[in-house]
Amino acid sequence: MKKFLFLILLSFFSQAYAQNELTINYSEIKEKIENQNSPNYYPKLLKKFNDFDKELKLEEYALLYYGFTFQENYLKNQSEEIELSKLEKDEKFEELISACEKYLLKNPVSLKANDLMAYSLFKLNKPESEWKKFQDRYRALRKVIVYSGNGLTCETAFKVISVSDEYDILYSYFDVENIKKQSLVGLCDKFEISKTQYYQSDIIYFDISQKLIRSENLKK
Repeated sequence: MKKFLFLILLSFFSQAYAQNELTINYSEIKEKIENQNSPNYYPKLLKKFNDFDKELKLEEYALLYYGFTFQENYLKNQSEEIELSKLEKDEKFEELISACEKYLLKNPVSLKANDLMAYSLFKLNKPESEWKKFQDRYRALRKVIVYSGNGLTCETAFKVISVSDEYDILYSYFDVENIKKQSLVGLCDKFEISKTQYYQSDIIYFDISQKLIRSENLKK
């Protein structure tokens, strides 16, 4: 189901391919978010995020999203997103809201939880002021991902921190209907797809390196 599809003009994507808006360097992000004297200290940014601060900049959303990979809860609880999808399929929106609230305490930058929170509130006819703040947050996080690369090669892949975020971008952002093949190429997931109005290539790469590296480190 397509929820709150954020339509982007094709010309915008042509420009995005030519020049990325964000440069993501995990070492630099780690240094910034762990500096307690910096306004980018992760707990400070997270408070602004949870307060739905409208002044948050794209770069700050990037620090929050990619910086989450250095937090204790990263790689934990991700299986709970399956339950969120099940509740959505069953249209149990009251339960879904409660489940999303709990999950967002563990993973505040979850695309799925933010999206489904907005969707559930909308379906229950809650005031726009209640659901739109989650929708805006969801869209801001997606924007960070699509500004992190162009997806045309592994070197210029869209950087994500979870596999579920890959599918969110494919289906909800680029409106992909047909995934022909998926394979792991180095530290990237490579998808062979049918071109869409919003993504004019039949190959799209996602850099999933942080998840792979952190998962491997946990095994040691």
